[in-house]
Amino acid sequence: MLTAIFMIGLYPVLFIMYYIMKNAGRESNGYCFGVSMKAEWQNDEAVKQCCEEFAKQMKWLFIILAVIPIVTFVIPYFSISFSIWMCWMLVVIVVPAIPFVKASQRLKEIKRERGWVGSQQKVTVTEIRNAGEVRRTKLLPFLPPILISLAVAGWGFYSFAKEELQMLGVLLAAFALTTVLLYIMAAWMDRQKLEVISSDSEVNLNYGRAKKNVWKNTWLACAWVNTAYVAVTAWAMHPARMRIDLLVWGCLAVTVVLLFLMLWAWKRINRIDKNYAKRKDLVPEKDDDDDWIGGIFYYNKKDRHVMVNKRVGIGTTMNMATPVGMGLTVFSALVLLAIPLVCVWLILEEFTPIRLSVQNDALTAEHLRVEYVIPLDQMEDVELLDADEMPHWSKVKGTGMDNLCKGTFHIRNEGNCEVFLNPQNQAFIRIDADGVTYYMSGVNDEDTLDIFEQMKF
Repeated sequence: MLTAIFMIGLYPVLFIMYYIMKNAGRESNGYCFGVSMKAEWQNDEAVKQCCEEFAKQMKWLFIILAVIPIVTFVIPYFSISFSIWMCWMLVVIVVPAIPFVKASQRLKEIKRERGWVGSQQKVTVTEIRNAGEVRRTKLLPFLPPILISLAVAGWGFYSFAKEELQMLGVLLAAFALTTVLLYIMAAWMDRQKLEVISSDSEVNLNYGRAKKNVWKNTWLACAWVNTAYVAVTAWAMHPARMRIDLLVWGCLAVTVVLLFLMLWAWKRINRIDKNYAKRKDLVPEKDDDDDWIGGIFYYNKKDRHVMVNKRVGIGTTMNMATPVGMGLTVFSALVLLAIPLVCVWLILEEFTPIRLSVQNDALTAEHLRVEYVIPLDQMEDVELLDADEMPHWSKVKGTGMDNLCKGTFHIRNEGNCEVFLNPQNQAFIRIDADGVTYYMSGVNDEDTLDIFEQMKF
């Protein structure tokens, strides 16, 4: 199931990255590999060779990366399969940038060799005629999804709080606030300066309206998709149902729909650029390639703008020379570096055996660290159960793997309990102590029975 979900939700990222990088090797909107280029320069033999070499490298990378995830179908361990997918995602995002950066550097060298490098002074052209009137994002269309999301989250939080599941209420509230965040992002993008492509202001205004309409519709659709997911989450996580499978499949469906919406926006923006290609008569004489690291990352201390238009793909990117840009860049790098650490932690979780021991008149449960210490004199009832007598539960927080359940779980009509066991066992211990119910086991049935005998009183 995990592999199927990742195949549907993550595998398409490879094709998207390949498409973006492949098109980056062609002159578009005056750029090739993130380097400012004129269309006629594309006929130069050295430029052609650079593009052909990049296309060949990307083709082989695509084939190799397309094959790697298939091995997860035969790997039975959750942590190993998850780690392969996460590391694969990092590779898909990072590795294709290596031949791209090399090609970008090579084009810069070719420009210097051919004497194509122009003035290093960047000229900024701004559209001032009615520029402030080009606003396509209004609050009113976003109000219904925002209000519905918040209302559902409020109802869900109240319902979860009655069942002592406040953490699930907080999670639902975070999903609902995402709808608000989508509106903020839409409004922020709508207030960016108009891109100047012509000496005719009407062309600039119409061009700006067309692109902003695409982004407004995209963000609004995303807001409704997120609202639907909030409703599904509230229904699936309700204590009367606890349908975690619907939650997972819903998340997968949202991922697929959002990817589709981004691709739709990309195609629409490309179509607009093609329609206005013949009207682009204003190209400022500038050559600021040195402000773009590898043609991807923008670093310009003289530019106060935090966000600028990308040279590769669509949308905007950060100016890493600004404090905000540098902070967001460092944060993004830390998130990416944390992924391998999470994978190592999951592997340790799955392959480290659990351990129960009775010492110093207390039952101690250990797994990577001491999880529970229950004094024997606080135990009100101790019962040995077999697999058929175990209740059905849903995880609230903690770990739920084929060979390890650990943390807080919810039992319908009973409430929360603490779980520390190997679900593949057949013998388990139920403990009532100090108002808390525990379900535990040793690493195997023999260990569980031995601990149960030591706890008899």
